[in-house]
Amino acid sequence: MGDNIVNFYAGQPPLNRVAFQRHSSEVMNRHLNDPETRFLVFKDGKPLMKKDESGSILFLTKNQLGDDELGKEFGVAPSDASSETKKYYETSRLPHTQPPLVFLGIDDRQSPTTNSSSKVDHLNPQGPAYFALDAQGDTLNWDELLERENGEWGDARSSGNNMSPWDAGVYAQGRALVDWNARNKFCPACGSPTYSLWAGWKRNCLSSVQPIEGKEPCFSTKGLHNFAYPRTDPVIIMGILDSTGEKMLLGRQKSWPKGMYSCLAGFIEPGETFEDATRREVLEEAGIEVGPVRYSSSQPWPFPSNLMVGTFGRAKDGQTIRLDLDNELEDAQWFPKSLLQSIISSPSGSTFSKKDYKQLDDKAQSHHDQESSAALAPSEKKPDELVAKEGELGLSRVPPSTAIAGQLIRQWARGELDLVSKL
Repeated sequence: MGDNIVNFYAGQPPLNRVAFQRHSSEVMNRHLNDPETRFLVFKDGKPLMKKDESGSILFLTKNQLGDDELGKEFGVAPSDASSETKKYYETSRLPHTQPPLVFLGIDDRQSPTTNSSSKVDHLNPQGPAYFALDAQGDTLNWDELLERENGEWGDARSSGNNMSPWDAGVYAQGRALVDWNARNKFCPACGSPTYSLWAGWKRNCLSSVQPIEGKEPCFSTKGLHNFAYPRTDPVIIMGILDSTGEKMLLGRQKSWPKGMYSCLAGFIEPGETFEDATRREVLEEAGIEVGPVRYSSSQPWPFPSNLMVGTFGRAKDGQTIRLDLDNELEDAQWFPKSLLQSIISSPSGSTFSKKDYKQLDDKAQSHHDQESSAALAPSEKKPDELVAKEGELGLSRVPPSTAIAGQLIRQWARGELDLVSKL
């Protein structure tokens, strides 16, 4: 179970990231200036899309962008720099005020980098390069570009949800990295500005290339520090079954739309395994103790940068749901397989509007709201939309198949799951 599941936003197949090329300014600048290279542009987290074409990314060339919007090439170290100092300039973006630019990889689908042929050059896979760019600078220039190229800034969630699987993988990677670069403009160690290295995959304290007279060097310039590299925050999301395997535990937040239920979810804490986090979160949110836990699959979630870890678990017998431990859920119930089968077969069973997704983006600011957003909670509930808390009439919608919560529900409801062993 889980070996061959590829969830949405996961690439299908992904770009060849050729991570070993990121430190070379020469290679990155060659990609940057290649007329075949494509740029995925974001503004405030919103992707540049083809106007009035839902789910169609407007990839641009360097010629379409222009040097003013793209910024300077990746920098190199001064000719007299020591070998140690040269590390501070590897594919750098200086001055540090340049807009974030991230190398995503090579689309080698036409010439896949495999071991099937001795002719394949693994160091230099063939295909167009892809970069992600944060749209900064003169707003008027971007407005003119959009009009010229017939583009528009798309809603982050609804645009992503409507993309082709391959485009969605590029989008997820690009959005997460542009967001990380934009959020980490200052050094956590000393507060100095940071600048971009390794073509957007590392950030370094500016004091390493612009030392402050009379001040000790920042300790971040020595050793390995996790704040210098992109973050991915893991979130556990679980399909919990009763002891018979015929019912699944689903819950809902107060802010969700009428009839919306989903799998329980929560951030994995330091010192926890996937199994530990599954058991803790279900106990905290629903008062249910879980026994056996099995991994299912995972999904990149670029809002802003999570890894959703999907599991299935089997609850212990003879328990009563209680919601008063951490008070995160409005309701939680055990739902039979027959009901969920009918909902996922219904055209309206996983339908969400553009307004729903926008409201979710507006709400997902706190740590807990990010957990909730991963279950696709799309809108704010009105007083007259209270969900029935008794019986099963309150459930009418579950997450779509593009969310791992929707996949967990569908996998179980369709009988595609080898049941988690009983206690």
